[in-house]
Amino acid sequence: MNTRLILFLSLATAAFTLPITAQQPADPDPEAMPWGIATSASSTRTVADWFPTLSDADVVWVRAFAEWGTLEPVQGTLNFAPTDALLDVAQANHLQLSGLIFGSPKWAAPSSHPFAMDHLDAWGNYANALATHYKDHIRYWEVWNEGNSGFNDGHNTAADYARLVSAAYQGAKKADPNAQIGLSVASFDAPYIGQVVLAQATNGKPEQFDYICLHPYETLGGLSHPDGEILYLWMTKILRDELKATDPERVNIPVWITEISRHIDDKSGAAIRAGEGSPEEEAARALVKAYIMALAQGISRICWFEAKDPVGEEAGFGLIRRDDTPRPSYIAMKMMIGALGETPKYLGWLALDKEQRSYGFLFQGRSGPVLVPWMPAGESDRSITFSSDVKIVDPLTGNSTSLLAGQPLSLGSAPVFISGVPSDLVAQAHAHASKPFPWGGNYSTTSTVSLEFGTTPKANGIFHLISKALPIHAFDDGSSGMIVEGDYTHSVVFYTHPSFANVMTREYYVRLTYRRITSGNVGWNFHYEVADSHAKGPMGSNGGWYSAGPDMGWQTHTWHVTDASFSKMWGYDFSFNPEKSVPFVIGKVEVSTRPF
Repeated sequence: MNTRLILFLSLATAAFTLPITAQQPADPDPEAMPWGIATSASSTRTVADWFPTLSDADVVWVRAFAEWGTLEPVQGTLNFAPTDALLDVAQANHLQLSGLIFGSPKWAAPSSHPFAMDHLDAWGNYANALATHYKDHIRYWEVWNEGNSGFNDGHNTAADYARLVSAAYQGAKKADPNAQIGLSVASFDAPYIGQVVLAQATNGKPEQFDYICLHPYETLGGLSHPDGEILYLWMTKILRDELKATDPERVNIPVWITEISRHIDDKSGAAIRAGEGSPEEEAARALVKAYIMALAQGISRICWFEAKDPVGEEAGFGLIRRDDTPRPSYIAMKMMIGALGETPKYLGWLALDKEQRSYGFLFQGRSGPVLVPWMPAGESDRSITFSSDVKIVDPLTGNSTSLLAGQPLSLGSAPVFISGVPSDLVAQAHAHASKPFPWGGNYSTTSTVSLEFGTTPKANGIFHLISKALPIHAFDDGSSGMIVEGDYTHSVVFYTHPSFANVMTREYYVRLTYRRITSGNVGWNFHYEVADSHAKGPMGSNGGWYSAGPDMGWQTHTWHVTDASFSKMWGYDFSFNPEKSVPFVIGKVEVSTRPF
């Protein structure tokens, strides 16, 4: 790490020299530290280059390990040299390793990523050998990388994964009873986790896992859209609702995010976020929001993917570029840990602006309360004031400014760190800590939610996931609605508020009110999240292609589904997908758990 960067970070971190109130422990337990990084296979080969840089940022955990085929290329002959070397470099830089039990050697499977279902005894022996060899150094073992994704070669089922996890669990626990075994899913796939839990019980081996690992890239991607934060903030609530139904004894099991990121070339929502910063700055702000909102909902550990752009794999995710220069996301990580400390404690949420649109989360930081607020994508506010002087720090630059009591804060979608938080706001956050997040409303007691389009849209529990606002068409009779282009690139995508119904709700009625603008073909497919995707993706279809009638007035159509699970795995619940259709207008979308 270059000297100028070290000096800059030292000065930036000094912005958080706060009055001593309730300090964090001087020598905290790594188990209580949430700060982690995940790495690609290619970057694992160069850890000596970037582990010191991670340590300088006060990162604690690194998710990295070799595959089974590397350590046991010949059955019965184990070579721990690659992972011993990895552990040596980690320990030299005061980093903790989180391991993976992953991959299949050539003697156990035709390629590296199908589950070795015909060699489960050997798989269990391998887990036993890992837990034996690393008993004093590695406690956490994530089973596979995304059991529900293409890393299982696209054909292994949830029942297969349940057996794979059980075999690893039994083998590891036999060697080290303190070993912790984690389930791993791509995206935010709560239904798949439920299927695995039930399959373990069916196999007579229930509850053979200790924590759950998520990779919610798509959910984080929603932050590019207005109020995309809502889905991210409700992940653990949705997951625990799934566990409450499938495994009540494990409803409070630890949840980790072992991969999450934003690529610097991600252009989703660019029209909404115009002028909000460079792509690298946007990725850095997404990093701060990802960690802050994860901590606020009780997620134990978060690992950003990845530390350094690898050679031989896709670049653009790393905190550090290939030339060893830090991206803004690295500086943001350093600043965030410096502000919140090694063991941040969530104190509660705040909605500071008059319209209560702002997101705000209060933590007991390194040496005092720290507030992290921002506005939704594309919005700003100047109505927020404080009853006493506060200090504002930009996590991307470390620049610090003082805000006098009563002086308005200019808040946009970029998060800031605020110290010197007035005691009345601290008390308010404490009072909110046990309450549901308020953003988007509360629909827990209603059977129907809706979204009405027009000159003034009326959202009542349904949200339109959009990259830019679509035009409104006004009819001669005074009614209006949103224009939808008729080609397949213009799907209209929606999600219901997470407080509505439940991830275990299977039956819904979805009604669309629509109207022609002109004659010609008007039609679409209706897709929705299903309860059992067979690990092939979360969306199913109902009734095939729907063609609108010729009437030029308002029309409605209702879809009745009985196998749904609105878990928001890809950041939405259902969509209407036109193809080779003329443009038409949507006036209203409704979802109900009862017939209309």
